[in-house]
Amino acid sequence: VRLVRLILAGTFLVEGTGALILTLRFLTEYPLKKALWLGVFHAVSAFCNAGFDILGFITPGASLVAYRGDVAINLTLTALIVIGGLGFFVWNDLLMLQQKNHRLSVHTRLVLWTTAILLVGGTLAILALEWNNPATLGGMTVGKKILAAFFQSGTTRTAGFAAVDQGSLTGSGKLVSMLMLVGGSSGSTAGGIKTVSAALLFLMSYSVLRNHKETVLFGRRISQQQMASAASIALLVSGLGLMGGMILSATNGLALSDCLYEAISAICTVGLSTGITAGLNLGSKILLIIYMFFGRVGIMTISFAFMTKIPPDNAVRHPEARVLIG
Repeated sequence: VRLVRLILAGTFLVEGTGALILTLRFLTEYPLKKALWLGVFHAVSAFCNAGFDILGFITPGASLVAYRGDVAINLTLTALIVIGGLGFFVWNDLLMLQQKNHRLSVHTRLVLWTTAILLVGGTLAILALEWNNPATLGGMTVGKKILAAFFQSGTTRTAGFAAVDQGSLTGSGKLVSMLMLVGGSSGSTAGGIKTVSAALLFLMSYSVLRNHKETVLFGRRISQQQMASAASIALLVSGLGLMGGMILSATNGLALSDCLYEAISAICTVGLSTGITAGLNLGSKILLIIYMFFGRVGIMTISFAFMTKIPPDNAVRHPEARVLIG
């Protein structure tokens, strides 16, 4: 009950604050009624990592390109995206800090560190790869380039807003933006394989390379079952994204990079597109609908639903085999 109250109160507080800031900003251009509608709609859309915008009356299909240099709108939306993507259990853990001797859980610390690394790393990568691209960051001032790159890094957490034309990104820029595969965190409004799953994969790889028998994080051991779950989710989502991209490319005669972008965006419930969606054939659109459904319900949930008739692991114990790895 306490957690539900926190979710409800926190959601209304965060969305309300974001809506107020955005409304005040839009008031400088539009009447009160329209500014309020724009502020509330985009605050809710950003917090819920939905990515829907209603700015098509400025330039159809351009999303937030008209406001890519606006500090108030970009930072407010990015903050809403990140807060919504942290997860309600992280909120609860952070609020518990006011209690004496309370320490953040391993999950919360891992979420915060991974989110920060993705945001900063994504910003720097987009800046480096798109700095001289005239179709994206090339014609901006230094400050606006940093703002646009930061927003691009934030929106790929599965928010779906676009401050630059996604179809005009360089090949490397699109590849970096495909980090939307990671998404947000467990128990949040975001999709993707989740930040914790991605972090555990890197930690597991590091432990294997160092020949450590266990994966240790913040002085705590991560169970093999959790490592296996993280690897399974990452493999399923990545495999579906790759397969979907190849199908879209083969059946529509489009560039593989654009089709991979489209498929990963769908399976991770992001909503970003390079602009090819409207021109896809019927079968491809149905595939994307299925991907969005799978991504929203949850890959692990779907997997459990399909594997319920498989006998438990301890029903049969087979002889051990050793195979060559690497």
